[in-house]
Amino acid sequence: MVDFKHVYRQYELITCINMLEPWERKLINGFFLVMLTLVIFSSFMYLPNYLETLVHFVTPPQWHSSTENVAQKMARS
Repeated sequence: MVDFKHVYRQYELITCINMLEPWERKLINGFFLVMLTLVIFSSFMYLPNYLETLVHFVTPPQWHSSTENVAQKMARS
């Protein structure tokens, strides 16, 4: 079982935000939370299309299930 107080304390010590005032900690934690949210959102939105294009370039043409041109897929995204 994970002790979240211990994990948060480790996070504070590693990032040195334990030396900051409470309002500064909230500001930095909010910034990290927003950045993490944006990274997760963009990964779910854009990464599948990029991976599909990469697979199209890496695999032999006879493995492709559709006849759609890669340039057309790139123009869509």
